[in-house]
Amino acid sequence: MHRPAQYHLLLLPDGAWDTVECLAAMIRHHAIASTIIIDVSAVDRLNIDALAILVRKAMRLRSVGGELFLAGPAPAVRKLIERTGSGCLLHTLPSSAAAVRHLTRHGRVWHQVSLANGQGTLFTDLREPV
Repeated sequence: MHRPAQYHLLLLPDGAWDTVECLAAMIRHHAIASTIIIDVSAVDRLNIDALAILVRKAMRLRSVGGELFLAGPAPAVRKLIERTGSGCLLHTLPSSAAAVRHLTRHGRVWHQVSLANGQGTLFTDLREPV
């Protein structure tokens, strides 16, 4: 029997650069799962610098076999992702529930897990930039 796969579901309360940077640092220091769904439904707009942080985090997650999903992006956020060509790294889905359904599309069982209280086990080289 296979162990259920794990994912983190995180909320991005706004699109400010410092908020996105803080979320990326939390992932870097406390993630134990390489698949991350970020609920961005509260974000009206992202600037290009905040988007770049998410793209770098998606690239880093891919390097360890994971993925980054953005759930519930506003039209302006979707448009920025399309215009920058970053959709191949930042998959967007209509909601967090749709993102979880997307994960289970091949019949694999997934469980949501919290970020670690201490050091996460996903990224061991903490010199990595946010």
